[in-house]
Amino acid sequence: MAQRVDVLSLGELFHRAMEGGLRIPPFSRPAVWGPEQIADFFDSVARGFPVGQLIVQEGPAPAEEVELGGHLIHAPDDPAAWTVIDGLQRLSAVIGAWDAQEGSPYELCYDLEDRRFVPGPVRHLLMLPVPTAVSPRRLIEWLAERPSLSEADQNDAFALADALTDYRLPVSVLRGMAGQAFDVFQRVNSAGTSLTRADIERAASRPQPRGLETVVRRIAGLGFGKAGEGAAAHCVLAASPEGRAALPATESDALLAYRNMAPREQEAAEMRAREVLGPVVDYLRQNAHIPHIRLLPHPLALPSVVRLFVHCRYPADRAALELLRRWVWRADDGPGTRTAMETAVEPTTFEEARRLLAHTSAQNAQRYSPDLHATSLATVDGRLNALGLLHARPVSVTDLPDLGITSGTPLWAPRVLIPWLDDGDPALTPFAPPREDGREPTLGSFLLHPPLRAIDLRQALWDLAHLRPELLDHHLFDEQDRQLLRHDRIGELVAHRDTALRRAIGERVQSLARRGFRAGRKPALTDTPKDLDGQEDR
Repeated sequence: MAQRVDVLSLGELFHRAMEGGLRIPPFSRPAVWGPEQIADFFDSVARGFPVGQLIVQEGPAPAEEVELGGHLIHAPDDPAAWTVIDGLQRLSAVIGAWDAQEGSPYELCYDLEDRRFVPGPVRHLLMLPVPTAVSPRRLIEWLAERPSLSEADQNDAFALADALTDYRLPVSVLRGMAGQAFDVFQRVNSAGTSLTRADIERAASRPQPRGLETVVRRIAGLGFGKAGEGAAAHCVLAASPEGRAALPATESDALLAYRNMAPREQEAAEMRAREVLGPVVDYLRQNAHIPHIRLLPHPLALPSVVRLFVHCRYPADRAALELLRRWVWRADDGPGTRTAMETAVEPTTFEEARRLLAHTSAQNAQRYSPDLHATSLATVDGRLNALGLLHARPVSVTDLPDLGITSGTPLWAPRVLIPWLDDGDPALTPFAPPREDGREPTLGSFLLHPPLRAIDLRQALWDLAHLRPELLDHHLFDEQDRQLLRHDRIGELVAHRDTALRRAIGERVQSLARRGFRAGRKPALTDTPKDLDGQEDR
């Protein structure tokens, strides 16, 4: 066995990965670092601390798709590919954060005010995103947009850029060790406590993901949550050459249709689905404001957008994305949801979005009014209610050690929302006791919050009403609600809050679904459907 040590900058590692020069062995455990660990890693890099070496095996590797740092990379056939034996967590952090997009679990900024790395999106003008810091052009533009920055802040920005781009990581490159990669992996990870025996046993027996599992992993890797095989099958069918046909009505029908595909057709459609899921999830998260697959208003929205982006010209223009967003939020179960696409040789996303809107059911002709009895994500109205409440940027009202969060932690942050919803837990948790009249509870007695006993949640709310009342704004409690809470008048509180929630959720859904409007000019919220009477779609 031959060994050498190469020393690469983080940028060189990023480009090597994006060009397909890295491979992930089947026995490697997945990327498990959370946002805080990624922030700590970059803090160590910025300070010039040693962060350990990478260990790779150099040798021939066939063409394949590699998932790394939230990217799906097409790796070509390579006679000298690097297979990562040790250091996947650090490598994933570098690859993911180096050009992280908005909403990515790897999104990271440096706060020039607090002098620390902060996971998540930019929250104020002194937060410098890592992708901007490592790009000289983007950094200059970022500084030019902030002429009021002090000289010290500008110097700190340049110093950070130098620290990240100049940092060198040693890479131990092993050759001539065919069949021994797992032995090295086990030796390296058995000396410390980073892996348990169960980790090693699972790693030794873990097969390479195949079929629908690759699509499920792709969706999860994009930070959109844990999808089931039925949802993955729907996406594969939507990406197939026959995807312009009507989509199956249910996930069980989609699984049956997928299993009836020829193996080569399955493989080709899976690859196309994985390719397009990146822009699809970006669109759903950033343009349609849907942060998790369980919150999609209609389950067929994901495969429907996959189908449009595969078979239509993309990227689409702004008007097409606006119309498509309206359709996603209308959560329609009418004939337009599963209908076959137009048979035009090259249909456009704009044309198809208009057609989907034209085929929506009659309910979408009316302005949206929330169903306040819908408190489960199993229903369309329950999901729309959850999305409406999420728009208020809810926070945890108490410490939740199992989720690693404290009181005041944003519940909409990906590091909280994704594992919470991935576990299948309810999104809406009651804080009020059962009604004395035995009637069904309404939304006013619920919070968008991880599960907690109602009495404990009520106590936490009571504490906040006295000690940190401003946090209750994030759950749409106004001053009257807080007063009723302080005096334990829960029945009156629920009734009063129902009115506020009906208005807030209705306005949020209406602003995105635009029910009652055709695909013409973008209306204002103050418009009414009759304002567009006689206008043609355009």
